[in-house]
Amino acid sequence: MSARILNVLLGTWLVISAFAWRHSPVQFWAALICGAVTIVLTLASFYTPGLRYLIAVFAVMLFVESITAAAGFRRTSWHDAIIAGAIFVAAMLDRAPARERQRQVSHA
Repeated sequence: MSARILNVLLGTWLVISAFAWRHSPVQFWAALICGAVTIVLTLASFYTPGLRYLIAVFAVMLFVESITAAAGFRRTSWHDAIIAGAIFVAAMLDRAPARERQRQVSHA
């Protein structure tokens, strides 16, 4: 499975989970916004591969939010932190399409 497909699935799950169980207001908006941004940026990264770094930035923001806004919703915080870690790893492992890698090698 491609890292980009995984990130689209993780972003979709993050949006769904925002509505699936109770979140604090901060956790709800963070999950909703970071999930939607992950989906949009991942789809855009098919055309602009460098966007993976911006996806990683949003994953770090979600991780920081999940550990700082953990008041009373510990399971939700753990969930968001794990998803943020998975999004970050997938964004960093994402490689350019084969066509782009070939072009980079031929210009070197």
